[in-house]
Amino acid sequence: MYLLIFLALSVALKLLGIINVESTELLGYAMIFYGINLVYTFFGKHRHGILFTGTALFLIGLLLFITNNFEFINERAIIFPSILLIVGISFLMLFFDDTARKNFLLISVTLILSAVTVTVLIGSITVTLFINSITKIIVKYWPVALITIGLIIILHRDNKKSS
Repeated sequence: MYLLIFLALSVALKLLGIINVESTELLGYAMIFYGINLVYTFFGKHRHGILFTGTALFLIGLLLFITNNFEFINERAIIFPSILLIVGISFLMLFFDDTARKNFLLISVTLILSAVTVTVLIGSITVTLFINSITKIIVKYWPVALITIGLIIILHRDNKKSS
C-alpha cells in the first residue's frame, strides 16, 4: 500500500516538474521501499529466502539510486564489486536473523572483503567525485526529503490513532 502511494506521489512530482528523476531511479526507490518492507516483515521469522530477497532488493534499489546520482569514471567497473557486496550483505542479514548459522557469517565476510578489495584495486571512486555527487543529491532532493518526512509524520500519527 505504502509503495503504491510512494510511486504515485513520485510520478506526480515528476510530471509536475518538481523533481527530475530517471525511470531507473524510480524503480530503485520502489525496490528500496519493497526491500525494507520484506526485511521488516520477515526478520526474526527464519524465512531465509524472503529475507535474502528483501535485502538484495533494497541494496539493488540503492545501487540504482547511486548510479543515477553519482559520477563514476567507469560504471561497468562497479558491477562486479556491487554484486559481491549485495550478496555479502544479504548473507550477513541471514546471519543476524539466525546467529546459530555461522556459515552465513563466513560467506558474508568473505564476499564483503572481496568486494572492498576489488573496489580498491579498480580505483573507480575518488573523493572529489563523491563530494560533488553528494552536493548534487542534496540540492536536487531536498523537496523529496521534506515530503517524505511529512508523510512519515502523518502515517505515524494515523497508526497511533488506530492502536
